[in-house]
Amino acid sequence: MQCGGTCTAAELIFIFAHTGCLNMKLKTVLLLSSLLLGSWVNAEPLRIVSEEWPPFIYAENGHIKGADKDVTEYLLSQLGYQVEWSLMPWRRVLREAEDGSADAILDIAPHPIHLKTYLFTDEPLSSHETMLFYAMDRPLAYRNIDDLSGLVVGVSPGYLYNNHRFVTSDTFRREPAPTFEANLQKLVRGRVDLVALSRPVGVYTSRALGIDHRVSYHPIPLSHSEFYLVFNRTSTWEEPARAFSKALKAFKKTDAYSHILRQYHLESVDGKLTLATPD
Repeated sequence: MQCGGTCTAAELIFIFAHTGCLNMKLKTVLLLSSLLLGSWVNAEPLRIVSEEWPPFIYAENGHIKGADKDVTEYLLSQLGYQVEWSLMPWRRVLREAEDGSADAILDIAPHPIHLKTYLFTDEPLSSHETMLFYAMDRPLAYRNIDDLSGLVVGVSPGYLYNNHRFVTSDTFRREPAPTFEANLQKLVRGRVDLVALSRPVGVYTSRALGIDHRVSYHPIPLSHSEFYLVFNRTSTWEEPARAFSKALKAFKKTDAYSHILRQYHLESVDGKLTLATPD
């Protein structure tokens, strides 16, 4: 069985259990199955919120998809959950998880503020770097935060960027935009000097907008973060968080996991995910 474009969770289950991973060993399947079947099971629906963050989670033609979304949905379905997904602005994501309107958040970095507020799983879903994107017709030198003095940098509302100096410095202006698309459009139109974006998210979005030939990014990362599934900080979710972490760690060793990354044109370089160069 092959999927056209990206696979649904049901298709991924079929691939993993049957044929799609050509080199998968039976013992790997049995190991993962034993981990999943031996874990805590809850028949209640589980509501996960996130912001659109392609190619990790995003909406396309009314369907929510993405590499981290597919991995999470597959593993949670095996743990006995039926996931309800909602996409919304990041500040609302944080608010709904904090007040209990949502059960979990997909793809959040372990900033000290978040570690106090949410129950983090032990195994990250993905790891990547935040870069400073620039317009190729207006290249700017960048070595460190001091080089941003007097500039306007496009940012996303509520993001902490895992760089305290970047989010607190008063030597340059951080200008928020509601979407990644808006930030990159402002960049090519000269309304901001730089845009801070996750490397795979920025590359994916610029390609989708058809402006990838007009933007690039500085090779020096602004920051590096790992991104996790987190739950409400209550005792109810402690065992599910452990079970998910255990299953995810095992799943990453399988060809099924590699298959998902390939579906979204992702590749691991030095342990960090980046978007593969198109053929």
